[in-house]
Amino acid sequence: MRKGVYIFLIFLLMLGLLAFFPIIVGPEFSSRIYLVSLFFFAIGFLLALILILTFLIPFNLFSKKTRYNSKYLDELSSISMQARKEMKETNERLDRELKIKRKQLESMGSELLSTQIELLQKEKLASLAKMASGVVHQIRNPLAIIKNATYLLKKKIGDPATKKNAGRDENLNIEIKIIEDEADSMNKIAGELLRFARTDERIMLEPIDLGVLIRGILKEMAITQKNHKKVKVENELPDSLSKAQGERESLKQAISNIISNAYQAMPRGGTLKLQAHEIGKEIQIDISDTGVGISPKEKELIFEPLFTTKGKDGAGLGLAISYAIIKKIGGDIKVNSKEGKGTTFTVTLKVSSE
Repeated sequence: MRKGVYIFLIFLLMLGLLAFFPIIVGPEFSSRIYLVSLFFFAIGFLLALILILTFLIPFNLFSKKTRYNSKYLDELSSISMQARKEMKETNERLDRELKIKRKQLESMGSELLSTQIELLQKEKLASLAKMASGVVHQIRNPLAIIKNATYLLKKKIGDPATKKNAGRDENLNIEIKIIEDEADSMNKIAGELLRFARTDERIMLEPIDLGVLIRGILKEMAITQKNHKKVKVENELPDSLSKAQGERESLKQAISNIISNAYQAMPRGGTLKLQAHEIGKEIQIDISDTGVGISPKEKELIFEPLFTTKGKDGAGLGLAISYAIIKKIGGDIKVNSKEGKGTTFTVTLKVSSE
């Protein structure tokens, strides 16, 4: 723009000099000079006009275009930066939402799987309970006959008329004793099966004082458990514990089985500890022993019916019965164990609303 202005000013100066040329040179050349100056003035004016049109006006237009283009570029750059910023923020927000949704889906999947497993477990227990009920009736009749037959055999052996014949076989009394023991064992298993079958029956829920219930169970264990003198019992249940929702006899059976299992895990003695505390509307009972512990493989099967680590001495139904009862009254049971260090059964029950 400055260049155009300079050109314009130069031509104006030239035109001015030409216009005043006659005055400078003198009057003797005035007639010719006027014509020449007029001619050059006209030519200079035209040249100045051409130069202005050629350089000055386009330059101004170009400058304006440049300013407009620069303005548009700045606006476009600003819009682009804003768009990138918004896209980045949107992407980050969608990533966060996706992570939240993924976690929710994983949680839902886990909860759904847990619910399905629990339903399958309930169906399995119900089916086994019905089967157990039928098996018990089938077992009990032959057992009664065997028991009666051994009683009659013993009576005959004790009869003076048969003592001579009995004396010929010194092992007869031993064999009869084996039959009696096996019959008693079968009868015990039948009783366990019957109790398991009854877990499928309807129960009436009532408020249970856990402190009273557990103290009663511990007194019975002191009589029935052979190693009770070797086991130190630490009952730390608080007196202020709320009453739990349950059915007295069923819950007694469930907790008795767990405590009995703890005693049997400590044949050489140890410590049995019972603790309880409330969490919201639930009561959590921890029954811990310092026994042999449970292996990870056994832990997975611990609540399965007929699973036992005690060989012939166990029917494998005690903890399965506990599991079925506790689930039926709306509770939960879990186990945590380390081999060689001990086991803790955690029973969770609902606080009674009554």
